[in-house]
Amino acid sequence: MIFSVKAVYYEGGGRFSVGPAAAEPPGTGEVRVDVAYCGVCGTDLHIAHGAMDQRVHPPQVIGHEMSGTIAEVGSGVEGFRAGDPIVVRPLDARAETPADRGYSHISRGLKFLGIDTPGAFQSSWTVPAFTLHRVPASVDLRLAALVEPLSVACHDVRRAELAAGESAVVNGAGPIGLLVALVARAQGARVVVGEVNPARLAFAEELGLETIDAGATDLAERVAELTGGAGADVVFEVSGAAAAALAMTQAASIRGRVVVVAIHPDPP
Repeated sequence: MIFSVKAVYYEGGGRFSVGPAAAEPPGTGEVRVDVAYCGVCGTDLHIAHGAMDQRVHPPQVIGHEMSGTIAEVGSGVEGFRAGDPIVVRPLDARAETPADRGYSHISRGLKFLGIDTPGAFQSSWTVPAFTLHRVPASVDLRLAALVEPLSVACHDVRRAELAAGESAVVNGAGPIGLLVALVARAQGARVVVGEVNPARLAFAEELGLETIDAGATDLAERVAELTGGAGADVVFEVSGAAAAALAMTQAASIRGRVVVVAIHPDPP
């Protein structure tokens, strides 16, 4: 049976529309999900600005930072049932080859759900069952929609090999930058957040984070002051700004680690 659901379509040129979509029951190895919440990723903003039209073909439903509950389970799916609260890891790596060396999340044939295929800005979304992660019943689905961006922050901090007692600078206090800062703080590091936007600085401070106004103060000089001239053990570059790419090396200590989180649109 095919039935109608509501969906948000990217129409190109920064335009979106809301309209019906045909949703089909899940096939073999698939589940149909009732979407509860879906966040707006920075990638979604790039799509809205027309920067990814080579991958996204309007009109297309986008979105991937979501939470929801399973509505239907297709044949061959084990471990999930209707009613389970879930989030989706929006990566389809079925085209992975040995040449990808096991890095399925960046494999050459990777399809990103919500970019290369229809996404979660719709009330019903059918996805491969292997992309599901069950959400504990105690977690509000509104918060669960943050799991995907939070997983990015956890990956970044893990890649940095950040240890308790070390110092970390997070350059950029957007959503991902703040999540990186919170994960780094939970790891036991002393965290300082650099940002030029006053509203983002204020929000970081509301979260109890130490901040540097990078628009008024030289970031590297301020980090040197805070660390007794040593520099930061780890610098996370999350702003995507060319000037920040220079500051990230200047702010790092001798043998410090730099983790480039942001995607720079142009080579800095």
